[in-house]
Formats: sequence, structure tokens, C-alpha cells
Amino acid sequence: MRRADIIVGTGLIILSAWFFWYASAYRKATIYYYGPNFFPQILSIMMSLCAVSLIVKAIRGDVLPQEDRIDPKGFIRMMVAIGMCIGYLLIMQVIGFAMGTCVFLFALMTFLGYRDLIKRIASSVVSSLIVWAVFRYFLIIPLPTGIFSFSF
Repeated sequence: MRRADIIVGTGLIILSAWFFWYASAYRKATIYYYGPNFFPQILSIMMSLCAVSLIVKAIRGDVLPQEDRIDPKGFIRMMVAIGMCIGYLLIMQVIGFAMGTCVFLFALMTFLGYRDLIKRIASSVVSSLIVWAVFRYFLIIPLPTGIFSFSF
């Protein structure tokens, strides 16, 4: 595992450097201090810091024990969750970001086994509206409105 962690950490550093470089090509903002390159570059810096942390832990010998096999049930659950994410990207274009995110979060929490119906509904609605408001009013980035363009 130690060698694998070093290899993965190095790969993540290379990937984050590429993200940082790619995001620097985005057009700079004319009104605000930040532009569309700001947050991708911040995320790439954070990803590289996590990768460095992974490499340092591997060098120190602080690694998780290696599992001999992949749990088939866990693998299937992961594939279903990835399928739900792809479905979310498709449905978001039809019904819009806010509604699509709300439906996606509710469905994902249900799939992952969260049972409290009221909390699932409330957290889905509140989370999607907060993210929508941040993109709409703070970042001033348009999001897909879909067939519900009259509502948001």
C-alpha cells in the first residue's frame, strides 16, 4: 500500500497541476476580483495539498492495510451511485439545476439508506437552494433552468 499511495499521490499532483494550468486559460473577470478560474484553481491547490499529505503519510509508513478483495456489494452500490450521478447530469438539463439537484439529493440519500423522510426532504431542498443562490447571486454563473425557467 505504501508504494500505491506514493504513486496515487504523485498522479494527483500531476492532475491538479494540469487542472490549475487549464483553469488559468479561462477568461478573467472584468467586474469582480475573481473570475471563472478562481475556484477551479483553489480546488486544484487543495487537491495537491491532500496528495502531498498522502505521500508524506506513505513515506512515514502510516498507511491503511491492504484489502485482499473488492466487496461485490460495495462495488455494485458504487456503480449505482455513479449511474445516479450521470442521470442527474441528464435530468438537470431537462428540469433545471435547482429541481434536479433536489431530486438527485433525495434519491441519493434514500439509496444510501438515510431513513428520516422529513430530514431528507428538508436537506435536499435547502441544499439545492443554497447552492443555486450562491451560483446565481455570488458567482453570477447561470445554471440550467430547464422546463421550470419561470420558477428560478
